[in-house]
Amino acid sequence: MPVKIIHPDHVEIVGIGRVLLIAPHVASPDADLYTGSIVEEAALTSRSYAVIGKVSKEFLDLNKIQSAKSELRKGIETFIAEDGIRYVLDIHGKKDPGVDIGTALGQMSSDSTMELVRARLVKDFAITMDKEFVKPEPRSIVTSYSQKDEKGDFVVETIQIDFGHEERQFQREKVISDLSEIADILNGRLMASRGD
Repeated sequence: MPVKIIHPDHVEIVGIGRVLLIAPHVASPDADLYTGSIVEEAALTSRSYAVIGKVSKEFLDLNKIQSAKSELRKGIETFIAEDGIRYVLDIHGKKDPGVDIGTALGQMSSDSTMELVRARLVKDFAITMDKEFVKPEPRSIVTSYSQKDEKGDFVVETIQIDFGHEERQFQREKVISDLSEIADILNGRLMASRGD
C-alpha cells in the first residue's frame, strides 16, 4: 500500500515500481484546477510514486515560491536516485480543451514511450503532440530529469502531459484511469525487458 507523506509545500506518495507522477506547484487556480488530486488518485490506484505541489504562485512571495520549488525538486531527485525511477510523468492543467503531450525533440523520452502514452490517451481524448515543445521556464521539471547513459539510451524518461480544463473537470475518472494504466504499462514494460 502506498504511503502518503505530507510536507509543508508538497505531498509525496511512496509507491512501488519505476514510475513517478508529478503535479508541480499550481501556476494558477484556473489552469491547474484538480491536477493535484488527479495525480494523487492515479498514483494511489497504480501504486506509483508521486510528488504533488501544494502552493499557488499567485498568493506567495518570491522567496516562498523558490523554497517550495526547491523542496519539490529534492523530493523528485530523491525518488529518482534512491528508488530507481525510470519514467517521470509530469502532469499539468491547461485552459483549452484536449490533451497535449510534450516531447522536446526527443531529448526527454524515446519515441516508443511517447507512442505508448499517445496510444493510450488517444482512445479517450483529442491529442496534440508537439516535438518542439519546451516549457518557458528555463529549469523546467520536464526537461531536467531526463537522463541518458554513455550509449545514448534513456535511463530516465520524462513526459509532460497537459490536460484541458474540460477533461480534468468532466472526464476526471478517465484521466485518472488512463494515467494509472500508463503507469502500469510502463512498469510492466520494465519487468518484461528484465525478464522477471
